[in-house]
Amino acid sequence: DGKPRVLILGDSVTRQFAQTAAKELTKHAEIVIPKTDPGDTGTGLGRLDDLLGTGKWDLIHFNFGFADLRYRDPATKSIRAMSKHAGGIRASTPQQYEKNLREIVARLKATGAKLVWASSTPIGASKYDNLYDPGSEIDYNAIAAKIMAEHKVPINDLNAWVLANVKKRTDPFSFRNVPIHQPVVASIVKELGLPEK
Repeated sequence: DGKPRVLILGDSVTRQFAQTAAKELTKHAEIVIPKTDPGDTGTGLGRLDDLLGTGKWDLIHFNFGFADLRYRDPATKSIRAMSKHAGGIRASTPQQYEKNLREIVARLKATGAKLVWASSTPIGASKYDNLYDPGSEIDYNAIAAKIMAEHKVPINDLNAWVLANVKKRTDPFSFRNVPIHQPVVASIVKELGLPEK
């Protein structure tokens, strides 16, 4: 029907805002959200062909980070969460994260689509401290920002947006009743030159 096609790739937090963004943009763009999130950067790389499919994308809004920061069982090939107190290790070291993300960006650029990177939202102290280190997203966001600057990929800074607009959160992975979709919609509208409403 002539609408630009937008693929939104990301973790479970991404899915929370992607569906609302899709509803807001339904008149002007076709928003596609994979049925399952891509996981950490290593898993995402292995699934990238399936996630991209065979169609043409006008824009890909993407994020990787939370799954890379989760502590996992080192004895399993698949990523299975395990408390760091029980011997869990982080799914991706900073070096692995950078290497994998560089390859992901190169492959996404090869599609010819415009790209927008979303920073990972803040990880505060919570009941998940045995699986995630509070504040650990800061270093990984910095790694991603360096890569995006090199490739001239615009950044949708969701981390800064949450810090400025969300005062109290008991669960760093839940955005129920928080309009986090707003900066996502704005970034898609800007990059594709869509009508704002």
